[in-house]
Amino acid sequence: QIFLGLAGGLAGSPRVRAATTSVPLDESEPAAKAVHYVADAQRAPEAQSGANCANCSIYTARNDSEGSCTLFKDRLVKATGWCNAWTGL
Repeated sequence: QIFLGLAGGLAGSPRVRAATTSVPLDESEPAAKAVHYVADAQRAPEAQSGANCANCSIYTARNDSEGSCTLFKDRLVKATGWCNAWTGL
């Protein structure tokens, strides 16, 4: 019974929900436009050479190709992406 209570508590935690409800961030969304987000850093002329979401300090990898960013609640960003909030590790 204690185990079931713990499992129920984990299933309802924001961290678990965020992982299951995240959808890809679209470049046309207002939040993405506000920081000049692009899914491919090579398309961002203002990006420093080699800078992308995967090596940004506010990015957390979910897998090799996408992850979460503190700027975009419940959205996944491409590891190859970039925005002007990029800060190196």
